[in-house]
Amino acid sequence: MESSDKIKLIDHAITEFVELLASQEPAPGGGAASSLVGAIGVALSSMVANLTIGKEKFKDKEELMLELIKENNKIQKELLELIEKDAEAFFKVAKALKMPKNTEEEKNRRKEALENALKEATLVPLEIMRKSIKALRLLEKSLGNSNPNAVSDIGVGAVCLKAALQGAWLNVKINLVSIRDKDFVKNTQKEALSLLEEGTLLSNKIYEEVESILQIT
Repeated sequence: MESSDKIKLIDHAITEFVELLASQEPAPGGGAASSLVGAIGVALSSMVANLTIGKEKFKDKEELMLELIKENNKIQKELLELIEKDAEAFFKVAKALKMPKNTEEEKNRRKEALENALKEATLVPLEIMRKSIKALRLLEKSLGNSNPNAVSDIGVGAVCLKAALQGAWLNVKINLVSIRDKDFVKNTQKEALSLLEEGTLLSNKIYEEVESILQIT
């Protein structure tokens, strides 16, 4: 097949997703974008492993690479599912906001529905943060154990996963502002900040190591 006959990458569903993201539609939004970027970071991690498998000089690393691919495939699938869950959670918040509030009973029912919806909308990006951390830990194992020709992709993977982590944190935070359950807010914020700190340090470490390997002489 001639190159002119090949389907361009931008002609796939990526185009539709990006256009929807850019539109006036409230979802997908930042949470879904964070999850997608995370999935891309995981995919790059798997690519590095796949480019290492089957080469004689990396024979002793093959078992590790196969394990990384297995774990990455699971996380990648989960992150892609979280794109949909993030949109679903947002629509539940929007639905709660539209509930009537003419009587005290209606107001109380609306408050309860909104509180529950906001909690769900918080837990989705929190899960994105958890998955991003797992992926970063796996990605770190690739350094020094994978095909050096793909080392830059390890760095790009780290950047993507850091973006996913930070983006998800912002989505956690914006929901926590409106939640009345102080214990939920406190516990969720504590976990999220811990994930953010660990992930930021780890992604920076991976990126800096990749940069040091790619010294221009």
